[in-house]
Amino acid sequence: MAAVTGESLKSELEVFDITCEDDFVLDKMVEQCICYRLPADKMVLEWVAYSSTNNGVKLQMHSLEQFQHDVLNKKTKSKKSDRREDPHNRTRDIYSLQELIKAEEEEENLLDSYSTPAKGSQKRALTTPEHPQSKRSAALLTSPGLLLSPASFSPSATPSLKYSQRGGKGEVVVTFGAVQGTRWAGRKAGVQVELYEGEEDPLHSSYKYMFQRLRDVRNVLTEKIEVLGERLRSHFNIEEFSPVSLPAQDSITVLGQICCDSNGKLNAQSVLLEAGPDQGGQQVPVNLSELKEYSLFPGQVVVMEGMNTTGRKLTASKLYELGPFVDSKHEQIEKAQVTETFEAIFSRCMESIVDGTKSTGCQLVFVPSQRDIHHHCIYPQPPFTLPNLSKDQSERVTLVPDPCTLLIDGVTFGITSTDILFHMGAEEISCGTGSDRFSRILRHMLCQRSFYPLYPPVEDVNMDYEKFQSFGQMPVTPDVLILPSELRYFIKDVIGCVCVNPGRLTKGHVGGTYSRLLLQRRSSEEGERVSPCLAAQVVKI
Repeated sequence: MAAVTGESLKSELEVFDITCEDDFVLDKMVEQCICYRLPADKMVLEWVAYSSTNNGVKLQMHSLEQFQHDVLNKKTKSKKSDRREDPHNRTRDIYSLQELIKAEEEEENLLDSYSTPAKGSQKRALTTPEHPQSKRSAALLTSPGLLLSPASFSPSATPSLKYSQRGGKGEVVVTFGAVQGTRWAGRKAGVQVELYEGEEDPLHSSYKYMFQRLRDVRNVLTEKIEVLGERLRSHFNIEEFSPVSLPAQDSITVLGQICCDSNGKLNAQSVLLEAGPDQGGQQVPVNLSELKEYSLFPGQVVVMEGMNTTGRKLTASKLYELGPFVDSKHEQIEKAQVTETFEAIFSRCMESIVDGTKSTGCQLVFVPSQRDIHHHCIYPQPPFTLPNLSKDQSERVTLVPDPCTLLIDGVTFGITSTDILFHMGAEEISCGTGSDRFSRILRHMLCQRSFYPLYPPVEDVNMDYEKFQSFGQMPVTPDVLILPSELRYFIKDVIGCVCVNPGRLTKGHVGGTYSRLLLQRRSSEEGERVSPCLAAQVVKI
């Protein structure tokens, strides 16, 4: 196919008495010819046919975009369906099926590989649930319930036998920093807790959710690609990005978002790179065989360098990267055995926590959860409302959204109660990175500057992308990142940020773990990042 230029398109249009003096429109048509592999005469014939069937629509930028959506994209899909019937592709389909089966087995073993097996544990009798779930849903949504029934807050209630007889009370299971000689006691001194004020005002109240249009979701994802892409371009001094589906004999540099070619789990054979509108908006399969190491997940914005001689597959040779309170899963709630409203249970829970900590003088920060059955099940999640708190109680309580960035006496905290570690751990693929999975996931979050960089999200997370664009990003790299998860507890320093998974305070009817930190704001020299975290521990309750 001869090279398509604006002049060749202009001359072909003049055959049909169509004049076009807008260079931007001609450039757009040249881009469409390249992306869809059409010669100039064929492109003009397609446009004339489209214009004739749409009341002689004029050749303008917005009509070209609609033409691309209505005609060119559909032709591409029909060609792909024809190629699926090619007998030469059948071997590859069988191989992909085997890879999917293998990936499914790895997903089932994911939680076990990060959990600590109990000593002398016995297999429990299996029972058939009344409403069976798919393996994917069950793996992501099922977790131990918390003991939060009305009886658990009654003064006459008998404590759980398993909990009262738990072993290892107060045992330190994880340490970080210089903890020797540290006195873990509060000073009863007032601290200032406030939401970090970035470019956008923080989320203070509830909002109307699930009114988003697909166009708005696309715009949010496009802006994410453009913003992170510009930072990657300036950081690595890249001149410009090429369209992902542009056939080229030389190595090209492309920008896009990682996605999967199906609804299954991402694997090395199912990786697609989806470009933003500025780079053609196309998807191409990616061959990762030449990369010595990589770590990828759906929704990750990356810059790749490689060969795409046919325009149908990119062979990557280089990868650029930057650096609940009333639990809906509780058995009594699932079986409708509670006799109070969920709001009443929540209010009593809050009162017991606030009154029980009054003598310590500590400040309390309440973060909602996706599993709070009385609250909005949406992400980002607005803060709780507690209108019945007294003035003295309100002075010690800070209500924040999920996720949020806090400033506590000058130390920046990033917090989300959504189990992003578990969600991303089930979707991430890697090769030859040499680091543990937790560190890779945490690095992805910090480098993608997002509390939830996974796209699409898991079925349990109802994402409102318009609000996520404003309230789901990290305005700064936090000093401390707190991420409670069902996976094994840890404390890690990742690119200067102390990341803490304190675990769960309760595990079913037995005790869990919590974390404590010793912080001191220290001045940095010559712009070097200095962590304020002197010591930290994860302790069994």
